Amino acid sequence: MIDPLKKILKKLVLSFIYKKKLHNMQKKKLYVKKKSSPSIAVIVDSRLKINKNDLDFLASVFLTPIEKINFLWYKSPIVHGYPNHLGIDIHDFSLYGKINKEFSSFFNQQYDILINVYTKDSILLKFLSLKVKHDFAIGFTPVDLKLNDLVFDFHPKEIDIFSNELSKYLKIIFKK
Repeated sequence: MIDPLKKILKKLVLSFIYKKKLHNMQKKKLYVKKKSSPSIAVIVDSRLKINKNDLDFLASVFLTPIEKINFLWYKSPIVHGYPNHLGIDIHDFSLYGKINKEFSSFFNQQYDILINVYTKDSILLKFLSLKVKHDFAIGFTPVDLKLNDLVFDFHPKEIDIFSNELSKYLKIIFKK
């Protein structure tokens, strides 16, 4: 169990680091070069009650095997038995914003697309999104608009709408 004071301190430090990194963030490209199989990272807030199978449509939309899409589940009480699924929580951050080494493979990889599946304006989720190396980010309102290149104004639990909208925007996201 994390001491409540330690939890507050972690959030304050993460907030400071986040604001500094966001301010210094370089302008990104507004497209991704078309690849046969793009690298994709997905950060999911488990409090949305979205399960693994709900996001299987990403494989067909991006024409990428689901095993090649890396998922990071925030506050997930379930241990996912899949190598491309990791669960993370506040106890995985040091007091100074360092993330446990077990997540190195996720954060050291360069991704073409980052999909932020959360709607809470949580410093922990925003900090995770900022830590992922990516070319193009997709997210949902009301989260910080500077984090995402494409922002959807519907709830991510609306899977059919999510799938249809992603399909529509693929031509814009991927420059030929």
